[in-house]
Amino acid sequence: MIKRSIISLFTAPFVLLLAACASGPTYTPSAVQPQAIDMDAFAPKVESFVVVLDVSSSMGEDFQDRPKVHTAQDLVASFNATVPPAEFKSGLVTFGSGTGRCFGTGSADGIYGLASHDGGAFASALGSIECAGGTTPMADGLDAAAQMLSGVSGPVAVIVVSDFRWVASNPVGEAVARLKEQHGENLCLHAVKVGDAARSERVISSMISAPGCDSYVAAADISSADGMAGYVTGVLLAPLEYEKHSVAATALFDFDSAILKDQGKAELQNVADYIRGKGITVKDIDVVGHTDGVGSAEYNQELSERRAMAVKEFMVASGVDAAIIDVSGKGKSEPVASNDTEEGRARNRRVEIHVGTTRLKP
Repeated sequence: MIKRSIISLFTAPFVLLLAACASGPTYTPSAVQPQAIDMDAFAPKVESFVVVLDVSSSMGEDFQDRPKVHTAQDLVASFNATVPPAEFKSGLVTFGSGTGRCFGTGSADGIYGLASHDGGAFASALGSIECAGGTTPMADGLDAAAQMLSGVSGPVAVIVVSDFRWVASNPVGEAVARLKEQHGENLCLHAVKVGDAARSERVISSMISAPGCDSYVAAADISSADGMAGYVTGVLLAPLEYEKHSVAATALFDFDSAILKDQGKAELQNVADYIRGKGITVKDIDVVGHTDGVGSAEYNQELSERRAMAVKEFMVASGVDAAIIDVSGKGKSEPVASNDTEEGRARNRRVEIHVGTTRLKP
C-alpha cells in the first residue's frame, strides 16, 4: 500500500503535465489587421531578428480566460504580419515541448530560419506549434538563437516572448552573456511578458541591461495594431534623417559647364566616402542642381539638371548605388541669396545633395 502511494506521488506531476497539454483548447488566431508602416520615414536598424517563444507547460495556463500560449502566438503572428518589406533575415525558436510533442522534458527547437524573412513561411512555422508543455529551458532557447545568429556580423534583435515563470535567472543570465559576447554592441534584447507571473522581474532584469537598445513590454501594450506597429518600428527600424551637403557650383564646374573639375571631384569624393561610411544606412539620395538668375529660365533649368546628373554619375562611379540616387534641377527658381550681386549669384550656383540616413546604433 505504501509502495503504491509512493508511485502515485511521483507519477501525479507527470499526469498533470500531460493533461494540461492534451486537454487544452484548439488555437484560434485572433483577427488583427496589421497597421502598415510608412517606410519612407524609416530604414532598417537591424539585419536579422530571432523570436524566441515559450511553449512550456505554464504557458498552457489561462490568463484573462485564454491560454497564455495562444496570446503569445497571436502576438508573434501580429509581429510577423507587421514586419515591413525590407531585407531582414529572421528566425523562430521555441522552448518547451509544444512542437511535435506535448509532454516530457522541455527542449529548444529552431523551427524557422535563419533565412530571408518570408512572412508566409514564418507564419507556417508558427502554426506548427501544437500545445504548451514540458519544462522551461529559456537558456537553451537563447543558446539556439545564438547558434542561428552565429554567422551574422551586423546588428541583430532577439525577442523573447514568455510568461517568465519557472525560469532560473542564473542560466538565463549566462546565456545572455554568451549572446553578448558573440555580438557585442550589435545585439539588442527584447522581452515581451505574457500574463502576470510573480517574481518574473528578476529574470527579465537579467536579460535587459542596455538602455536605449534592450526593451521590456507587457503583452497588453502591443496587442492592438497600432501598438504592434510602434513596437516593430522600435525594434527593427530607425527614423530616416536627411542631411544636406551643399557644394558650390564654382568648385564643381567651370562657367556654363556641366563637366566636373578636379577640385569638384575631390569634394564629391568626401561625400561619397561619408555615404559609404561604417555605421550609416542610406536609403535615398536627392541631388538637386541650382543656378543663378542670369539667363533664361529654360536654359538654367536644363543646365541645373545636367550638373545634377554629372554629380550622380561621379557618385555611382565611386561605389554609391545608382538605384537610391534621384536627380532634379531647380534652375534659378530657388535662390538662397540676392541675384543682384556677384556674391549672391555665386551662392545661388550650387548643387545640393540630400542624404536620407539612419545610424545603425543610436
